[in-house]
Amino acid sequence: MTEKIGLTKIKQNLNSSEADMILTDIFKLLGDKNRYRIMKIISEDKELCVGDLAKILDTSMSAVSQHLRILEMSGLIEGNRRGQSMCYKPLLTHPKIKEVLKLMKQ
Repeated sequence: MTEKIGLTKIKQNLNSSEADMILTDIFKLLGDKNRYRIMKIISEDKELCVGDLAKILDTSMSAVSQHLRILEMSGLIEGNRRGQSMCYKPLLTHPKIKEVLKLMKQ
C-alpha cells in the first residue's frame, strides 16, 4: 500500500510546472550543437554580430543567422541592428535561463 502512495506522489511531482516546461524548451533548443555553441559564446562575450559568430564557428553567415533567428524567436537572445550588421545578446528574462547559462560557463 505504501508503495502505491509513493508512486502516486512521484507521478504528481512529474506534472509539468511552468519552470519545467521552460527548461524542456531550452534543452530542446540547445540540443543542437551550433545553437549551444552560439549561446555559450554570446553568454560569455555579452554581444556579438552575425559575421563575428560565423568567423568564430567557421561557418556561413546564413547558417548562423538561421540559428540566431530560432534562438531569438524562443526568447533566449535579442537582436540589435548596428548599421548593416545585426548583433545579438542573451535575453535573461527568466531565472531558469540564467541558471542554464551559468552551467554553460563551467
